[in-house]
Amino acid sequence: MAVKFANNAYSTLSAGISDSATTFDVASVSTFPDVSGADDYMYLSIIGSSYVEIIKVTGVSGTTLTCVREQDGTTGTAADLGDRIELRVTTAMLTDLTGDGEHASKGLAIAMSVAL
Repeated sequence: MAVKFANNAYSTLSAGISDSATTFDVASVSTFPDVSGADDYMYLSIIGSSYVEIIKVTGVSGTTLTCVREQDGTTGTAADLGDRIELRVTTAMLTDLTGDGEHASKGLAIAMSVAL
């Protein structure tokens, strides 16, 4: 699987979601990376007034995200219309990238060998 990144990627929720929803709509996906490959994914943070939940987004269709909730030690939490959703650096993202995680990729090693 290939973890995807983008600088300053964010949006807001188009409607409230339950603590277990695995699909939901955002206002825009224009700043998020493309996760259209079969093994592509990204980690996003849903940011409420008193919580942050990290999710693993495995698919994007229009402005609908499909995800796995409760990532990186966070808990599924109901979120409100307008709550911000951001691509932030997370431990899970870095672990996957460096090859130490459950879905470790060799992307870092490949990028480093090309750069040399």
